[in-house]
Amino acid sequence: MKTPDPDQLQQMREDWDRRAHLDAERHVYTRDSAADVPDFYESGRANYDQLVRPFLPVLLEGRSPSQCRAVEIGCGLGRMTRWLACQFGQVDALDVSPEMVRQARLRLADLPNVRFHECSGRDLSPLPDEACDLVFSYIVFQHIPSRAVIENYVREAARVLRPRGVFKFQVNGDQSPEYANHVPDTWHGKTFSLADVREMLDRAGLSLLAAEGAGTQYFVLTARKAHDDPTAGPRPYLFPGQPWAAGQLLEGWGDAVEESWRPVEARSRCRLALPPERPLRFFLGLYLWPEEPFPPREVCVGVDGLATVSARLDGPGDHYVEFPLSPPGESPEVEVAVSVLPSGRPPAVRVLGFYRPA
Repeated sequence: MKTPDPDQLQQMREDWDRRAHLDAERHVYTRDSAADVPDFYESGRANYDQLVRPFLPVLLEGRSPSQCRAVEIGCGLGRMTRWLACQFGQVDALDVSPEMVRQARLRLADLPNVRFHECSGRDLSPLPDEACDLVFSYIVFQHIPSRAVIENYVREAARVLRPRGVFKFQVNGDQSPEYANHVPDTWHGKTFSLADVREMLDRAGLSLLAAEGAGTQYFVLTARKAHDDPTAGPRPYLFPGQPWAAGQLLEGWGDAVEESWRPVEARSRCRLALPPERPLRFFLGLYLWPEEPFPPREVCVGVDGLATVSARLDGPGDHYVEFPLSPPGESPEVEVAVSVLPSGRPPAVRVLGFYRPA
């Protein structure tokens, strides 16, 4: 394994300190389009609501985030740290730039449950082993010019996570010839294919749960610190785009989209394992494609043939449905049916499953 270059680490620190002095907000959050959220901290809330909050039941396996500890790699000015701190009991936020950390401490001084750390740019040395429940990083690794540094961060995330803790992070997945021809620097960093990510996670002892955006700049990975055997049968959580999920899909599922979700027809069925603990809650994440005009939809969920809940979906984009569940019988598995009416362009399922409420 190649060792991170100390000169590269020093360059990362110097470049990000310079950017923090010049215009910290612009270098942390560069709007890619006019549709992006203009307000700096509200953009952090939007990303948090997209990437973290809806998936907490799955990521934390039903535990309350207020009882959990989160880590953010590359916190910058605390754009997303603020929203992590609104839910998690403790947040450790790290950045390679002392100036970014200084400004973040001032901006988030009202949050007593956040600890800021200057880090080496290659590890999580301020944090102890197996002390954290979630490690998170977004639009950070895309700026690192060294694969050795990124892989070291992945190993470090595995070190500080408790067993079955989760690392959710983004890398640049752009595999285009145009991007491949550039010289990596502290703004345009290294890129990764799905095969690269799988190998990196495997070496760190992390199991891939979900991958979204392969081949794009925003390649988001979710991995758990556990050896999850995909051949072991149904799981309580289903990330339907993943190849291992095929054995749990029974009816109405389309081909995976970028290994992160699957479109479903008007009715789809799958099998899920039931966690032994009771009571349970059911969780469903759906994406509805934009249509003009948009037809409001109703999603209905049934478990072992018994209708349990319905919800109205009034617009395109991500929707999340949760409800308490009293599983019929004592079977370790159930059949879940998801119906979406009226028919139209098939919505996509991102995740579904059961969790135990804290």
